[in-house]
Amino acid sequence: MAKRIKIGDVIQILTSKGVSYAQVTHKHLRYGHLLRVFDGFYADRLDNFSEVVGSPVLFSAFFPVQKAVDEGLVANVGNSSVTAANSVFPIFRTSARDRDGRRGPWWLWNGETEVMLTRGLSDEEKRYPVHGIISAPLLVERIEKGYRAETHDL
Repeated sequence: MAKRIKIGDVIQILTSKGVSYAQVTHKHLRYGHLLRVFDGFYADRLDNFSEVVGSPVLFSAFFPVQKAVDEGLVANVGNSSVTAANSVFPIFRTSARDRDGRRGPWWLWNGETEVMLTRGLSDEEKRYPVHGIISAPLLVERIEKGYRAETHDL
């Protein structure tokens, strides 16, 4: 078993477009580790992660990092301080559809409590990450396609 994942760990993800990086910024009791996936691809592994952890976040998602590292799907390549911007737990959004495909109300979740909206999402709220846990194949697919939360229509 690999070394235990901790806050600040930098995760290397191999994609068909190059090496990508993410950082573990939080651990939620129910959903596990929260990854901030950074925008950009690299031809080779980096030795200094201070620049990459300060770069723009492509998306945030809960991901079973420890299991993925243990299985060799991603690599824990270092640890770096979490930036002030990324140390704030994000607000997530979610909604469900009924059997007829009609969308139910939007819900916002701050890691502790959920609030149901009685309106549509604002432009800012559309950029909130989608609540849920993603798999390794979906993580790679989203990185390769340049996924952004605001383009995700539940």
